[in-house]
Amino acid sequence: MGTDSRGLIYTGTDDAGVKKFEAALEWIFDYRPNAMEKIDSILETHPEFVMAHVLKGYSIASEGRYSSLAGISDVLASIRSLVKQTNSREQQHISALEAYQRGDIKAVLEVWAGILNEWPLDLVAFRQSTGNLFWFGERQRLVDTAAKIAPHWGEDISGYGYFIGAFSFALEEVGEYQLAEDYALRAVELNPADVWVVHSLAHVLEMNARTDEGIDWIESRREQLPTHNAFVGHLWWHLALFHLEQGNIDEVFSLLDHHIYPEPSNFYLSVQNGASLLKRLEFLGIDVGERWQRLYEGVRDAYGDYIYLFTELHSAMVLHRAGEKEAISLLKGKLGNPNALRYPTENELSQKLVTGIEAFEDGNFAQAANLITPIRYDMAKLGGSHAQQDILHQYLINAEAQQGHLETTKGFLKERVSRRTQWDLAPEIYLRKYAAIERLTLGGDNQALNQLLRRVL
Repeated sequence: MGTDSRGLIYTGTDDAGVKKFEAALEWIFDYRPNAMEKIDSILETHPEFVMAHVLKGYSIASEGRYSSLAGISDVLASIRSLVKQTNSREQQHISALEAYQRGDIKAVLEVWAGILNEWPLDLVAFRQSTGNLFWFGERQRLVDTAAKIAPHWGEDISGYGYFIGAFSFALEEVGEYQLAEDYALRAVELNPADVWVVHSLAHVLEMNARTDEGIDWIESRREQLPTHNAFVGHLWWHLALFHLEQGNIDEVFSLLDHHIYPEPSNFYLSVQNGASLLKRLEFLGIDVGERWQRLYEGVRDAYGDYIYLFTELHSAMVLHRAGEKEAISLLKGKLGNPNALRYPTENELSQKLVTGIEAFEDGNFAQAANLITPIRYDMAKLGGSHAQQDILHQYLINAEAQQGHLETTKGFLKERVSRRTQWDLAPEIYLRKYAAIERLTLGGDNQALNQLLRRVL
């Protein structure tokens, strides 16, 4: 057995193995490339290390595809062949992997919650839990998951930065921007390589329209970002949003073509980044050229296979904008596949939104609005941050504007502002934007609407 720096016990290894395990965790939490090589290296020297096998299973699952979950079977088979006795905490992680293999992420979340109730310093359970709660739109539960174990964490606890980094992002998603910023700055001070917390503060700056600061925050790390894995494409996406809000369109295209989606990729976050950015540009009347085809090359063999349904909404955008309209029907069929575990509420929402996106792109704006309007406050259940979800609200706003429904368009624009602004704390910002929305007229080239869409605040 071995013991980690937080006092947790591991079977099938010794302290030297645990030290390598903790180094691998840091590598993963810093979003460094080729993490699986680190895990395999541990298993070569410590083949009975239970939690190293579990971590491998979690890493396989992080691909976000149903087809990838089959790889967990081999990991579970290896664990079951071990002669070493597992402890209670490890047994629960194994149960989580078994549920993961079935695609039952909600069951996995409850297992991790149970682990944290008993072992609040289990950083693996915590980061796995918060990462997946996000993709089910469980924003308040994200905060609660961190808050309930916060008394056990402090500056003297190893990995404290990784704890407050995740806590920071959870707080940002419920509008606690100042505390989120405080935690983010402290976490990045403790570990400048923690790009998750760099990302957390980027969200704070985005939600508060601090675009100049946002550009500086990410640009100052331009040399650092290539040392991390594909997640950094999402940081480049945030930088592109800041530039888009300032009207720097050439810079947006440069970031898109060189960093965000430079080549076809089916990685779920890359698909989301690329599709949502292209659609934002199109909503502003900007020609994006043949770039949708590049995204189609990435998703054509992956759509319908994504675990996180938020990605499939972006698949729908890609398929239609790339001219593959028949594929939309195939996507709907895959979403209805009874052999893939899908939760009824989330699946129904995704079906309506895919149909709504299809209707909009076909010019059936009334149908699109009728589908999206009643569920606009439920869309968060499909995951994605406020910043990411904004593209769906833009579909609705544009559907109403295309029909000439001025007052409804204004109303949805005001809702969009309210989601970003703590208007009771900064009423001047809200009232200034409210007045700009009130001046909106529809028709012509819609430049006034484009301005309101380009910059929320």
